[in-house]
Amino acid sequence: MRTSGSRGGGRSLLFHSPAPLVVGPAPLVGVVDLPAAPRRPPIRLFFPAEEAAKGNGASAPVAMPRPAKYFVDNRVSYVLQGFAHIILARHTTKMYRFFLRPLMWLLSLAFPARFLKIPGTALLRSEADLKAVKYAPPSSLSLLQREKKPNEADAQSLVVFSHGLTGTGEENSILCAALAKRGHVVAAIHHTDGSSARVPLADGTCRFYEHLPAGEDYSPKHRLEQVHHRAREFLYCCSWLMGDEGSAEDGLHPILDQIRPHLDEKKLIAAGFSYGSTTVSLAATLQPDKFQCAVLLDPWLHIDYRSKGVEFDFPPEAFGADWPAWPPKEKTGASVADDETKGLDVPSLLLYSSQFEGYTKLFNAGQRLAERINARSKKKRAEVHVLPGTAHQNFCDVIFWLPRRLSRKMFGLGKSDAYESYDAILDWTVRFLERF
Repeated sequence: MRTSGSRGGGRSLLFHSPAPLVVGPAPLVGVVDLPAAPRRPPIRLFFPAEEAAKGNGASAPVAMPRPAKYFVDNRVSYVLQGFAHIILARHTTKMYRFFLRPLMWLLSLAFPARFLKIPGTALLRSEADLKAVKYAPPSSLSLLQREKKPNEADAQSLVVFSHGLTGTGEENSILCAALAKRGHVVAAIHHTDGSSARVPLADGTCRFYEHLPAGEDYSPKHRLEQVHHRAREFLYCCSWLMGDEGSAEDGLHPILDQIRPHLDEKKLIAAGFSYGSTTVSLAATLQPDKFQCAVLLDPWLHIDYRSKGVEFDFPPEAFGADWPAWPPKEKTGASVADDETKGLDVPSLLLYSSQFEGYTKLFNAGQRLAERINARSKKKRAEVHVLPGTAHQNFCDVIFWLPRRLSRKMFGLGKSDAYESYDAILDWTVRFLERF
């Protein structure tokens, strides 16, 4: 494991600095925020970049774009209001409208992440920015630090990332930027299915987190149908980014014209955190030939609602299983047959927190999934690892948003050093991807 000391630090008196994590051969990490379109959710795109003026005979210096911030358009209050809707009061209540919404706005003015920047990035928002920064393909001399393999020159990998339940497409920005600095193009999706705290839609409105029915109104179909929505959205974004699907109304950006010719359909990688891992495992099960591999960070792979008499691996399709019977004594529609020849069948990294390891049924589901994948090949294609002393939120950027001690208390981080744990998450991910 490479620790923070091996990268020259990462600590200050108050904050964890992500700068030593965002390292690699790419001179810069370009960032483009693609707003929602009629058939596409918002996407934050990270890509290896370099100064466009270098080597093109430009006589006058061009002003460099500013670094990207953690939140798109620095909308801190927007996100905080979404979390207030989840935790404190629904956005339709008077308490929310007249108290919580203005309170979250006031708090956002002093929220530390408002003033922090993602190191090594350049946010492209205008034509002038596009004149200053361009995409750096794998064949760029600035990216070649090792001997090139045959036919490798323009084989650009694409990582598509799915966020967790109640999260946003911005909560894993440091991981995305770090992968882009190492040469990957990374697209972080902001899902529109009601699983995000709050998401802007194509028509100018927004959608808050949808509280699913509980108690007597609970049905496992709600979450199963929701993850199918997310998987369809994920698969559409993959095809759209590759240029295989979509139209002008789904949004165009000049930087995509630079990137798409280099994207290799054989180097498409699915990645996600928590509920995003559920989404990824379903998407890769539905279209296994589409993905080179999958990265599942602290995956949510089991639902146990014992008071209702229902328990199942999630999503069932990844385990080659039917949807659970509901009500328990009646059979509902099934998605796929219970068959050992079906289910997730792509090389996968399952990286767990010690918190999730402590949930026995949840952790055992991940081990069963890895065993199923490995049983279908002579080679070990799936691996499971646990990061000691970590909690679920150690996998998010929250450790960088607030002062060190405050973030540990507010977000319930594990006992391990938060920076070194994030470093280890990145290290496991990078080493796994280097195999392909």
